[in-house]
Amino acid sequence: MPLKKRRLAMSDQPMAPTGATDEDEILAARAANRFDIRRIIGGVFILYSLILIALGIFGSAHVKHKAAGINVDLWTGLAMLVFGALMVFWALSRPTLPDPDKAAGEGAGPSRAPAT
Repeated sequence: MPLKKRRLAMSDQPMAPTGATDEDEILAARAANRFDIRRIIGGVFILYSLILIALGIFGSAHVKHKAAGINVDLWTGLAMLVFGALMVFWALSRPTLPDPDKAAGEGAGPSRAPAT
């Protein structure tokens, strides 16, 4: 059978059940949400901002006022802290969990056969 016809024949068949229940799929989606890129970016920005804020507060006076009397480390750290907090807030307020009632049977891809 040619490859194109074989692909078409395979796409017409429903996917085999994986044995996972809807609750297992929701738990898997929550676990995947822990590694959402928004959380990772927000966490890295918060970590780096805390380092810059500490350098801005506890650093030497010569380094603090090198840029025309402006404490660049402190202000950059504060801006990064705000950005990181916004990223984490965004990830927590809008999680990437699928709606359980819409997840089954909708979408462009092949759907699973209903469990019997």
